[in-house]
Amino acid sequence: MDNFESQDFDTVDNDVERATNLNRDHLDYVVEESWRWAMAFFIGLSMGFCAFCVDVSLETLNSWKFGAVKRVIRERGGFWAPYVTFLSFCIVYSGVSGAIVSFIAPLAAGSGIPEIKTYLNGVHVKGLLGLRTLVFKLIGVVLSMAGGLIAGKEGPFIHAGGIVGGGWAGMGSMTLTELAKGRLQFRAPRKYGGYFRRQQEHRDFVSIGTAAGVSTAFAAPVGGLLLAIEEGSSFLSLGLFWRGFLATCTGVFTLHFLAQCHANFTGILSQKFGIWRDLGLYDDNLALYGKRYYYYVWELPVFVLMGCAAGLLGSLFIKLNIAATKMRARFVPPRKPWLRLLEVVVVAWVIATVFFLITYTSPCLKLPPPNQLKYFELGGSDQDIFSGVDDTDARGLKHFPRLWCGKDEFNPRGQLFFTPLVQAMRMIIHLGETVPEATDELVYRISAATLILWTVTVFFLMLLTFGIGAASGIFIPSLAVGGAWGRLVGMLVQACVRHAGSSMPISLPAYTVVGAAAMLGGVTRMTISITVLAMEGTAALQLIVPLMFAVFVAKMVGDSLAPSVYDVHIKIRGAPVLSGQEPRQRMVNDKLTVSELATTALVALPPIVLIRQLAETMRSCRHAAFPVTPDTKAAYQSDTAFALHGVIMRTQLLRMLKHRIGIIERLSPPTSNLDFLVSQEERLDLLGQLEQLPLKVRTEEQEGILQGLTNAELAMWLDLRPYMQRTPFVVQGNASLARAYRLFRTMGLHHLFVGTPKPQVIGVITRKVMSCSPQCSWHTAHMSFPLT
Repeated sequence: MDNFESQDFDTVDNDVERATNLNRDHLDYVVEESWRWAMAFFIGLSMGFCAFCVDVSLETLNSWKFGAVKRVIRERGGFWAPYVTFLSFCIVYSGVSGAIVSFIAPLAAGSGIPEIKTYLNGVHVKGLLGLRTLVFKLIGVVLSMAGGLIAGKEGPFIHAGGIVGGGWAGMGSMTLTELAKGRLQFRAPRKYGGYFRRQQEHRDFVSIGTAAGVSTAFAAPVGGLLLAIEEGSSFLSLGLFWRGFLATCTGVFTLHFLAQCHANFTGILSQKFGIWRDLGLYDDNLALYGKRYYYYVWELPVFVLMGCAAGLLGSLFIKLNIAATKMRARFVPPRKPWLRLLEVVVVAWVIATVFFLITYTSPCLKLPPPNQLKYFELGGSDQDIFSGVDDTDARGLKHFPRLWCGKDEFNPRGQLFFTPLVQAMRMIIHLGETVPEATDELVYRISAATLILWTVTVFFLMLLTFGIGAASGIFIPSLAVGGAWGRLVGMLVQACVRHAGSSMPISLPAYTVVGAAAMLGGVTRMTISITVLAMEGTAALQLIVPLMFAVFVAKMVGDSLAPSVYDVHIKIRGAPVLSGQEPRQRMVNDKLTVSELATTALVALPPIVLIRQLAETMRSCRHAAFPVTPDTKAAYQSDTAFALHGVIMRTQLLRMLKHRIGIIERLSPPTSNLDFLVSQEERLDLLGQLEQLPLKVRTEEQEGILQGLTNAELAMWLDLRPYMQRTPFVVQGNASLARAYRLFRTMGLHHLFVGTPKPQVIGVITRKVMSCSPQCSWHTAHMSFPLT
């Protein structure tokens, strides 16, 4: 745990901040609130633009790869020439993605969701929210997906959204400042938007960014917002919820608008918006999804059993992934970047070879009859302009790849194995939904044998991919695997119904969607957000009840066997995350008191400290916060109560020393004095020097600040009183540990002081007083009475 440092999401309450707030008028607060809403809008706008750039880049890379391989097949045929061409593209794309992680941006690896959850829970991860990480994360996930790795963009987009949200909140970039070698400071002053550099504000905008990220990845604004709330946020307010709502809808609209401009800029005003589904193969006008999704009451137990199976499969994946992660940590450690890059290349080679061999050895089948084929090819082009699947032959059969087959034949395995992963998933769910219902039985479907082969292959290759040194997500792979075996279950149910002599129609898309959502729930243990994402992405509103049953049961079964895949990786990394308490942990916390766990020997600082003594104290310990008290010896002595005047953070001390703030030549009078700040501009300038940008001061910078102090400065004093936190959180020593746990988790605290069991009290304030105006009188109808 030494590699992690806790955040402090407590609000700043020192003398400088109070003096500044006392001199603010109503317009200042209106402007600040307006900036909050503007930031949410810009976060959504930025993520919509990022999503569009990623999708177009992925379209281009996929077009190059599949187009080149298909040309080689048409011109030369055979095995080796197409195989070498296909393999070359996959290894180059994946290799560059792996090189980015291995040598440039290590935090760009994986999905980033465990790290974002760690940050939002109150744990700092160095470099997690930097501009460098954002750029290389987006580049890496494009290359990973184009390289054929079993990966999706949804998880990385959650990480990218968090970086964008934090960047807009900070209104500055340390990366750009470092690139400019300090000659330019990329940081806006407070009056131009730099209101939100406090850690609690930064956390809120990171949460908004994560919601916008997953919303633009799935083109699902409501589901994305719910996912950020369900999986990421330890603290939620109504204002944060509404600003997240604005960011998600802005982001999805921006993505749709740019996509339509990319497809037909001149006719943008006549284009129909809202008819495409991110997980759909056809638009709503063609597919009529509402007629394809239905279920019968007797199928509900089947969906529940599918949820059980998804929980079991998800837990199996997590158990196998734990073993693979331990093996990877032993043989491919992060400190050996060349080994990590080699692993990515080998995995890309294995996946490309397996997919190519399966496609090459596929038997050829006759194309569907012309009267059905026109419905399959309805719409002219793929709804997803970003899939990069070009026409496979002169007839433009995008859903029935010809490859090595004859003129009137197609390659059935190539439908799934020789196409981008997300496109294969769409075909599993939706292929044939444009055909009229009267000819439904004649529609050519993906065979059960191909689906079984796809499910087993992708499941184990997903296990091989998740955790390697490349940007990758697990959402789309999980949905693809779940959709495949869900459709197999539907085909089995259909066969049973036919065997019983009934002609009752069975909705195979319904089983596919339920299986996909349940599988994702079994791996990630999300419930509400997964249900809404599945409905938004596939237009399966009619399946709300089966989806809820299946996803809920998948979570319950999975939780009884293993934690979620993200919680597992957080635990493996040793991050001190305060998650929801298990029954055993809750039992312990209810029985223990905070005094039984608290450290009683504290390293404290006096209100006015000699700088030489301060430097020695900061070098001798790595504490991130120091209580301020005149009696520092009593604080260090065990079981001795002392007067707590306040608390000051190490980062605050370092900024004060760096900018020479609060330094005095001799001891000042006992009362703190801020008369040197005569104007609001001076107060704002002082707060700007103390702002948390970057949020954490690097270790090498700390040493530089301390070593930069002259002998004359070491002999001076530092007045901590105007800059220390005046009202830190204090809990009674006989309080239960469960109470302290709730405070840490909900308030995002870095530290919590333990006081005497019988503290002195000077008054009380109630909810009624806080809810009425400041002039309202005390209520005489007391509902509770203090005992003394």
